[in-house]
Amino acid sequence: MVINVKEGQDLTGVFLQSGKSGEPLFIVFPHSAVFRQKVRCTGSNLVVMGNGCSIVWNDHNGQTPGFGTADSATLTVSGSNVFFSDLKVENDFDYAAGRRSIIGGNPNTMMGLQAVAVYTAPEADMVSFDNCTFKSCQDTLFTDCVRSLFVNCTIEGCIDFIFGASYADFHNCTVVSNGSGFIAAPSTPEENPNGISFFDCKFTCTEEVEDGAVFLARPWHPGGKPGKKPFVFFSGCTLGRHISPTLWASMFDTFRKIHKPEESRFIIDEATLSTLKH
Repeated sequence: MVINVKEGQDLTGVFLQSGKSGEPLFIVFPHSAVFRQKVRCTGSNLVVMGNGCSIVWNDHNGQTPGFGTADSATLTVSGSNVFFSDLKVENDFDYAAGRRSIIGGNPNTMMGLQAVAVYTAPEADMVSFDNCTFKSCQDTLFTDCVRSLFVNCTIEGCIDFIFGASYADFHNCTVVSNGSGFIAAPSTPEENPNGISFFDCKFTCTEEVEDGAVFLARPWHPGGKPGKKPFVFFSGCTLGRHISPTLWASMFDTFRKIHKPEESRFIIDEATLSTLKH
């Protein structure tokens, strides 16, 4: 079965539907349209053909009282066996304005800076993206489902912009830092043998980012809860001038306990390390 999406159509309504096991539902977008919507994909067994379309929304942690980081996502995927191709997803929250409000210390304008573009929820499994683009600043891609795969994708952000507990593989992707900060923040359960892995990926930055201003990863322990041993792996990747020679950074949890890279499973192969510019 095929559903042809029309410009301006409610995408959450479209993504309520599911295909059958072995007989996926094809959802075909019009060419290069822009959908300004907050979207939730609850259906399973889907093949989504984006055809160069964009899904864009503006939200951030705490914009709605009682709603957190995951709730800010432009696209939330909670279904399983879902494949997306040729789609751009962006959270265009004004990160610079948010930082200025925090630095100014005005309690009436304080806001959370986390603004997720794509969130794969814990109940989802086998979520795949090919030739897709995800853009935000802090917390761009929250991959928290069981298993996820990203091939030929571009992910752009500045702070912890690829993060979560998922077994997530990135192949031949371009990872763009648009500010100083940290790329990956895995929260891998200690019983899982793998977490976030990058294979043959290119790590680059926008012009304004200074040399050595970005760390490859830091360990995330959500809420300071036990049972996490963050995992990140880099193989055959190319590192840009913005990557710090230190590679890794520590991270505080909610209770101000510091979690160090050496207590985590952070691995980089010699081929990747040889491309370090410093």
